[in-house]
Amino acid sequence: WTTREDAYVTRLGERATVALADGSQIQLNTNTAVSVSMGPWWRTVVLKRGEAYFDVRHDETRPFSVLAAGHRITDLGTEFVARTSGDKLEVTLVQGRARLETASASVQHHATDLTPGEVAVATADSISVARIPARQITNALAWRVGKLAFTHVTLAEAASEFNRYNRTKLIIDPKVAALQVSGTFDAGSVGTFANMARFAFGLHIEKRSHEIVVSNP
Repeated sequence: WTTREDAYVTRLGERATVALADGSQIQLNTNTAVSVSMGPWWRTVVLKRGEAYFDVRHDETRPFSVLAAGHRITDLGTEFVARTSGDKLEVTLVQGRARLETASASVQHHATDLTPGEVAVATADSISVARIPARQITNALAWRVGKLAFTHVTLAEAASEFNRYNRTKLIIDPKVAALQVSGTFDAGSVGTFANMARFAFGLHIEKRSHEIVVSNP
């Protein structure tokens, strides 16, 4: 092995799959940037922004680590999703095991080992871990096939997800933001989702330049 570093980036609304030389794969979600360093005794990915799915080929002699938001995720033979939002990191373990710990002296030290079905939210001060239903994990992974899946989420939450993928932004009136929706949509179908909300709840839709405003009639 020779040491090398490669960078991969997706733009708004794009997805990409990166096949690594060791047999591992990284799937990049919308607006995501990673750098990959492969050496004789290490495999390191830096998640600079966005969200990525990691399918890691375990090798005890060459640890696989992901650095993001001041934390390190170390593979113990696993598949997981990592998503950053500012200084917050969210890790969902799909299969296998992974260790999540601090990787920066500026962050209060904390660590935890994750098992399948657990989601960890890490900040500079703490790590919280919760077990979530299998359906929720399936929904969270729908982006891998270009979909957004919702089960009883608010209009505001759904709009926030759509806005991660599209230049046309959904603006939800606070008066209707708590209405709940379920369904599976193409990640780029902002207009379709807005029309669904109009018909389902009798709401008003106003199209502006790069915006769709959803409000009471």
